[in-house]
Amino acid sequence: MHGLIDSHFHLLEMEKKGIDPKKLLIQLHEAGFAGGIDIGVSENDIAIRAPLVAPYPNIRTAAGIGPWGADGEEAITAKTDRFQRNISGFRVDCIGEIGLDYHWNYGTPARQRQLFEEQLSLARELEVPVVIHSRDADEDMIEILGKSTFSHAGIMHCFSSGWALAQTAIDRGLYISFAGPITYKNNQGLREMLARVPIERLLLETDSPYLAPTPHRGKTNTPFTMVEIYSEAARILGIGVEDLSIRIRTNFANLFGSPGRS
Repeated sequence: MHGLIDSHFHLLEMEKKGIDPKKLLIQLHEAGFAGGIDIGVSENDIAIRAPLVAPYPNIRTAAGIGPWGADGEEAITAKTDRFQRNISGFRVDCIGEIGLDYHWNYGTPARQRQLFEEQLSLARELEVPVVIHSRDADEDMIEILGKSTFSHAGIMHCFSSGWALAQTAIDRGLYISFAGPITYKNNQGLREMLARVPIERLLLETDSPYLAPTPHRGKTNTPFTMVEIYSEAARILGIGVEDLSIRIRTNFANLFGSPGRS
């Protein structure tokens, strides 16, 4: 665990699974955890999450409204305006996770796109990176990324899409992050995708408490399973785990300016 970065985990979602986030953070610190990003999932969870990570300068805080926030009939701009008020006064290191998910019926594609694009604009205004969720929406995501500008780039999280989207994201300066599914037996295509990503644009994550890697699949995930994810990624790339961890730390630092808060 020493020296490993986890670019995407959800402390409050882990708490719902029975994991004490305060104890987990202490354990990670004692194990030499190099850092990561605690990711928001709703428009008003920052007030709970920010105090949890405040003692740990190596852990960044993301806040955002995911595509599931497009449900309902409330005007999207009303949602994003309220979200901006909610995060005012808190340290927000990046906006996320935000994006498109056409696998589930989270409102209409038009509402999802508006929600995503308004938060991309907010990230530009705040001059922070974005953390992007994309599922079964490659065509629209490619279009939006292709016309967007980023003040501090960002991350395509838990990547599982095609190479066309990966290439577009890389061309726009984004990092591609892979999670536990690279360890699953039937995901050879995803492993091949990881091998194609330039290592200077690569990040790794757990997406805890979801997507635990083999041999923990089906269990509640935590950042401690980064060990298995790094091991598999290093095997795919044909390099040592230590060399990979150094490269990932460098990439993370390049995204934020340093592993800890600037």
